Amino acid sequence: ESCRLLILVGISGIGKTALAEKLAVELHQEFLQGDWSKFRQENCDNQQETRDFRSVASRWLKKWGESLTQDDYQDVERLLYKLVNRLRQHRYLIIIDSLENILVGNEDEGWSDFQDEWWVRFFEQFLAAPECQSRIILTSQDFPGQIPGRYQNFWESKPLTGLRESEQLQLFGKTGLEVEDNSPNLPYLQRIGKAYEGHPLALRVIAGEIGSKPFNGNVVAYWKRYGNEIEEVEKGIEEAKSRGITGADDRFQLDRYTRLLRKKVKSRLDKTFFRLRKDAFNAYRLICATGIYRCEVPESFWLSHLEDWSCSKDEQEVALLTLRDRCLVEVRVDESGEFLLRQHNLIRSVSLENLKKLDGENG
Repeated sequence: ESCRLLILVGISGIGKTALAEKLAVELHQEFLQGDWSKFRQENCDNQQETRDFRSVASRWLKKWGESLTQDDYQDVERLLYKLVNRLRQHRYLIIIDSLENILVGNEDEGWSDFQDEWWVRFFEQFLAAPECQSRIILTSQDFPGQIPGRYQNFWESKPLTGLRESEQLQLFGKTGLEVEDNSPNLPYLQRIGKAYEGHPLALRVIAGEIGSKPFNGNVVAYWKRYGNEIEEVEKGIEEAKSRGITGADDRFQLDRYTRLLRKKVKSRLDKTFFRLRKDAFNAYRLICATGIYRCEVPESFWLSHLEDWSCSKDEQEVALLTLRDRCLVEVRVDESGEFLLRQHNLIRSVSLENLKKLDGENG
């Protein structure tokens, strides 16, 4: 009841947005009395919209019917007052997604400070009010360290970790791998799941590799070939534990955990791309080239790249099927039956890195 601000923290692909949206659906009936007009979702990953506090506050207030003068736009202090007042006096539910995009920092120490100081002022005033009717859910890869600790009665941070072992095996089973109790696959899949801490994207990518040629679902054969990579990850976990990464400061522990896991998943994707280049060059070129798309686009956009490289229809189909089989592309069919494709943000970052390498090689 008293929690005004819920912060969901975890590595990309762990399910933060899905959980935030699930909570919104659950709160829609009881908290918002079924009125979706009182719901707002702000995606900080959306490059099409400005993300400074002045712009976001103006968008929200206008959406909620507040009339703003030119003086209001120019005076951020006045915008802040109007927004906080509105959130105190009226019941709204807001999701601010991918908050890490408006934080500053670096890979080693994490991103924790807001680029725009007005966001700090906003959260301070939102939490400082004696009473407030609205609720905000944040999702972020890094904890926003400037959320004021003195108002901790009114906010809560929830670290999201990976899938539990039973859920990991369900995921492997859904991809067609044998996961029965007496299966020789079981101990290897359990070790893979544990090494990647149940990260759904990493496990889907590995399952995609196992299900593709030359392994065709043979986990034992995959382990004989690449088990040393998993063992290296296991060794890294043990070394991290022995260096005393767990400590009294839970927030530091979470940030460190997130960075370590991010590096492990990134390393896994690097290996996947290396093998893709060796095994299926057209599929490799396609995943790199389509990294330029920030959102889902029609399948024809992807296939146009293959046409530029004079690939036949069969070669185009094989390249796209290879990426689907290896779980490197997400596919959705819209209401009109059109296939829309996108890359997960983690995969897209590796695609763009590899695209630079390809461009460098081609001069």
